Amino acid sequence: GHAASQVLEDERGRYRVDAEQSICKVWPARPELTLIAMPLVRAEHDSHGEADLEVLLLDNARQAFVARLVEPNLLDWDAIYVDRLVLDTAPYRLRRDDLAFGVRISRRNWSRMNPFTETELALYELKGQGLRSVMGGLVVESFGGERDDDCTASFGEAKGVLIVTDKVGQDGYRDLIFKRTHTGRSMVVADDECQTIEADAHRDQFRIEYGEERYLLPIELVSDPH
Repeated sequence: GHAASQVLEDERGRYRVDAEQSICKVWPARPELTLIAMPLVRAEHDSHGEADLEVLLLDNARQAFVARLVEPNLLDWDAIYVDRLVLDTAPYRLRRDDLAFGVRISRRNWSRMNPFTETELALYELKGQGLRSVMGGLVVESFGGERDDDCTASFGEAKGVLIVTDKVGQDGYRDLIFKRTHTGRSMVVADDECQTIEADAHRDQFRIEYGEERYLLPIELVSDPH
């Protein structure tokens, strides 16, 4: 049913699995399990739509699902589209020796004059027989700007890395540090030529602490692509 994009039904209603964007990966830290992420498309229109993200853990030996989580409307689109999903299996050792894993959600528009791309990271942990989200909406990469039909243009780009520290906070979860680098460039006409001017890189960092049953992002790090 999934591969054929049949119309299916669950507790939230009717949906279609986007098989082309669905991904899976054996979890290196726990090779007996396979991680799966699938868009569940609830509604589709010419320029916008609604879709949930379903995250699953599969027991490879038994070929049975051991945990499932549906994130309602996480993959909705309106002018800015979900372009790609990627499973992030870096060793996110958030609490004692428990490992979390990530899903990276990339979005873009299709504008040549005002290009925009963004990738955000969500983290999940297996707790008992259930999956839960412990962090969402952290923008780890972004690019955007504007240009005209001639030469004049201005673009900015940011890339970041998430680091798990040794400092233990609330409920035993370690603090995180997010280090980000901003770069920019502009294009101007000078001496009848289109020239590129690179701006100096700017670096900042933020501490992300656990509280209220999840990691709380500083307002500067929260994405709102919708």
